Amino acid sequence: MRTLAVILYLSIVSCLLLASYATETLLDDYYQEEIREEYQQYAQLITLLIARELGSDNAHNQQRLAYWQNYLDEEVESIELIPLPESITAQSPSYARILDISDQTDNLEVVSALPPHGDDHPSLKNKALKFHFISSFSDEYIGVYYLGVVAIYFFLALIISLLSWAMYRYLRQVAKVSRALAGGDFTSRMPTYRIPALQELGNDINQMATALEDKTQENIILTGAIHHELRIPVTRLRLALDIALSGGSEESIRELLQDMDEDLEELSALMEEILTISRLRLNSVEIAREEVGLQQILDRVMAQIDEQIKDTKAEITVSLSTTPEFSVWANPTLLERALFNVISNGIKYCQSRVDITLSREKDQVILSVVDDGPGIEEDERARIIKPFYRTDKSRNRDTGGFGLGLAIANMVVKDTCGRLSITDSPLGGARVSFHWPAQ
Repeated sequence: MRTLAVILYLSIVSCLLLASYATETLLDDYYQEEIREEYQQYAQLITLLIARELGSDNAHNQQRLAYWQNYLDEEVESIELIPLPESITAQSPSYARILDISDQTDNLEVVSALPPHGDDHPSLKNKALKFHFISSFSDEYIGVYYLGVVAIYFFLALIISLLSWAMYRYLRQVAKVSRALAGGDFTSRMPTYRIPALQELGNDINQMATALEDKTQENIILTGAIHHELRIPVTRLRLALDIALSGGSEESIRELLQDMDEDLEELSALMEEILTISRLRLNSVEIAREEVGLQQILDRVMAQIDEQIKDTKAEITVSLSTTPEFSVWANPTLLERALFNVISNGIKYCQSRVDITLSREKDQVILSVVDDGPGIEEDERARIIKPFYRTDKSRNRDTGGFGLGLAIANMVVKDTCGRLSITDSPLGGARVSFHWPAQ
């Protein structure tokens, strides 16, 4: 981690130095062009002023040039009257040549043509003034300049150091949480962070830790519950087989064989439920999906429900109310099984009435199964959709089921981009609802 922080720090500083060098190089070129143009204009202006005082007398001209040189001594090193160079034309009455440009000194030579003087001063015809400009900064100013540059780089280094240290601490925290999760401590979480990008990463890690914790807990429950569920019918089978082998009447042996057949059916149903749970839990298992209409699925489920009610010979009223035409991308067999599990649970625990409604509310489609049974306690609603969890802890054959019906329904509806919720029923029992985003 420290090596990574140092590499990050050195990389940022190197990039800053490279950017500074490139910027300074570009600025130097720009500055040279600007300073050349500035001194050319300045020289042309001075030339116009000096030209008014020049004449045919060479001594007079030298005196006036010395006067102007002394008057402009802060910037002008020398002024000379020279023949007009061939490079100067009417379109380009002056040119500047840079002798030296440094951080402390600007050293230029500028040649500017004299304006026409007519026939009064023929000696000034085709003449030009050559200026030698030297502009320099004091050592104190340069010292302040470099001190400012050092201060800026020190400030940048301080900021980068703080950012690198913050990144280093955060990466250490990520490594600590990762090692804790790998060691089985799923309670470890990332702290909050003020930087949005890092906070988003922390949230993703925390969601992963929560998912791992849930999956691990489910696996523990699933392993223990499978052992318990398998042990009961296997024990009954062994007991019935021992009794049958010990002898008895033909009628008692027939009853034992019938009980054994029921136990085998229970084991077969349990294996099928466990296989379904495994397929839904494993993302690597491809499940065939297609677009299916909820009304079509409900019609098939209600046909099975009617047969179930006839078999029980109970006085139960089931009402079905549907309004929207809605389709979902799902496996029709699994979706039918999920709806059947929820509706049959409502029938199993209701007193006399189950209402099924399919409606559209704002941006979602809701399929609700409402019963007038004893309901589900609020603290058990989150656990009842876990595999093998049942509110009835007896797990006997009379109550039936393995505690997998709602777990399968919850996994199936998640697979269709929906969700399952359990709330209180207006009839006094439980309301189990499927929610899908409206298309």
